[in-house]
Amino acid sequence: MFIIAFVTISSVYRSNLIIGENTRKIWDNFAALFDQTMEFIPLTFMLGFFVTIIVRRWNDIFANLGWVDNTAITIANYIRGTDDRTRMLRRNVIRYMVLTQVLVFRDISLQVRRRFPTLESIVAAGTHEKEAFHNVACKYSKYFVPIQWSTGLLVEARTEGKIAADLLMNEIGKHIIEFRKGLALLSNYDWVPIPLAYPQVVFLAVRSYFFMALIARQSVLLDGKPPEQPSILYPTVPFVMSILQFIFVVGWMKVAESMINPLGEDDDDFECNFLLDRNLSVGLAIVDDCYNQIPALEKDMFWCSDVEPLYSVDTAMIPKNPQIGSVANYDVKTDDEVMMMPHMDDVDMYDFESTNHLIPRKTFSVISIGRTFGSRASLASRKKSMMFDQLMRGKVSRKQHRNNMFQSSASQATLHYNYESQAPMVAEEQHKTSVDGLPIVIEEDEEKTKMLDKNAKIG
Repeated sequence: MFIIAFVTISSVYRSNLIIGENTRKIWDNFAALFDQTMEFIPLTFMLGFFVTIIVRRWNDIFANLGWVDNTAITIANYIRGTDDRTRMLRRNVIRYMVLTQVLVFRDISLQVRRRFPTLESIVAAGTHEKEAFHNVACKYSKYFVPIQWSTGLLVEARTEGKIAADLLMNEIGKHIIEFRKGLALLSNYDWVPIPLAYPQVVFLAVRSYFFMALIARQSVLLDGKPPEQPSILYPTVPFVMSILQFIFVVGWMKVAESMINPLGEDDDDFECNFLLDRNLSVGLAIVDDCYNQIPALEKDMFWCSDVEPLYSVDTAMIPKNPQIGSVANYDVKTDDEVMMMPHMDDVDMYDFESTNHLIPRKTFSVISIGRTFGSRASLASRKKSMMFDQLMRGKVSRKQHRNNMFQSSASQATLHYNYESQAPMVAEEQHKTSVDGLPIVIEEDEEKTKMLDKNAKIG
């Protein structure tokens, strides 16, 4: 319809037999005015916010339709027994849950309402349950009655010893309550729908926008004037872009319009009747027909062998993407020993210029990599040199800036000399590893710490 209207107006606008040159100039002025004022309609914001609300409601309704599978599996495993009374307990709990779902769906879904127009059409197990339902004196919806029957049966099963512990009974009760909460959410969404004025305003804004586009997109103005050399591209490009915009925006709006009531009778709405039939059949099969039907234990095909999953011929050659860390295969280049020390920001608390400065004994440590070459003396010297080179460089750069770099270098040279001269004091020994093969963590002793303090004061 929009395309036909656009082509018709375009033919009238470009026909010299219908409108004259003066009329076309007036049209161009109106088209330019419409084109400038069309942006006053916040179409993208309004439609985006509207679609977000609709999709969120749709997702919530779908997630809370209600499935009895988890509850049925829990009942089949926690209510034990094969006698008729135990079987009736398990079956009736499922039946009452589905009955609650039917009562709720009758009031919010036209599909289910047409299927069960009266309560008599729901009766399947006898009239005594219908009479018990009608005997409940309540002027509001009685959705809670079958749920209360279900929880009452759980208490009876626990009293009779068919449920081994209170904890198991509470676990079944939690599943039933969660099922009821989902149905309550559906009822609340049906009770408080989206205000009718909101979709009407959005639909009116979309239609008004494209009505103005029929006029604004006909003429082509370059710098506020018609093009001096006519070309077939000038009418074609606005036409194509307007059609694309119409398809995207109106399609976006139609999607939200179709999702606004997912419990209706449209083809894309939820199949509530199927869900009721499925819950009843599957639930009863789990708690009764499949009760205690467990295959005999046998050795599987991977017994005492490596697990080699099989693939079809079509999928065997497709590369796999296993879950491996992004840096798991990164080879970090390390030295013979790894120095462990505080972060440079934490070292600021130590004043290297103070005469009372003392580094805690367990502040620095060395982790041996476990290589078989090199001596402890050379490693200790290299470690001390590099460690204090970093420390002193960081302290000087923070407190004395660039004009004290020479002094820092001199102090580092002194430190290097002192460490090399004191190296023989460190006993030479081979790298050792612990019994379990892990590297040994070697801590600086108190004498080495005092020596480092003395050299730091000299620097």
